[in-house]
Amino acid sequence: MKKLLIVMFVLIVLGAGGYAVFTGHIPALKSDKHIVVGKTQRFFECVKFKEFGEAGNFHTAEDAKNADIPKMIEDLFKVPPEYLDVQDVNILFAEIDSSKVLAKVKTRCTVQLLNTKEIRHPECILYWKLENGEWYLKLRSTLERGRLGQR
Repeated sequence: MKKLLIVMFVLIVLGAGGYAVFTGHIPALKSDKHIVVGKTQRFFECVKFKEFGEAGNFHTAEDAKNADIPKMIEDLFKVPPEYLDVQDVNILFAEIDSSKVLAKVKTRCTVQLLNTKEIRHPECILYWKLENGEWYLKLRSTLERGRLGQR
């Protein structure tokens, strides 16, 4: 009976440890995929709470100073940001390329247009690039898509 309890305890500890590693709860063992997913979630939190200055920090310094984040959000969602209520963001998948320097994260948002009852579920892909050991959101391929398509 004592051996059975020990075996069960060890299995529970191993299962919990495996779960913690798999979900990225152990910082030293976080994979690049966990990092870009976390950054994607934080980026959309900034958009949700209209912290466009902080949202700009996900880009390289050069991109951030040249970017009009609210206008790019408007181009992406086709609604001025002040009329956009981001209610939920779901990560559909994340992928790192074979060179380990490019990543993409596909998301589906639930947004409500303020002053209407219209709810939309737009999907978008955020593209990331690893530069100097940090993951940065690629401005031109992510947020400028709406602008480029309108030219």
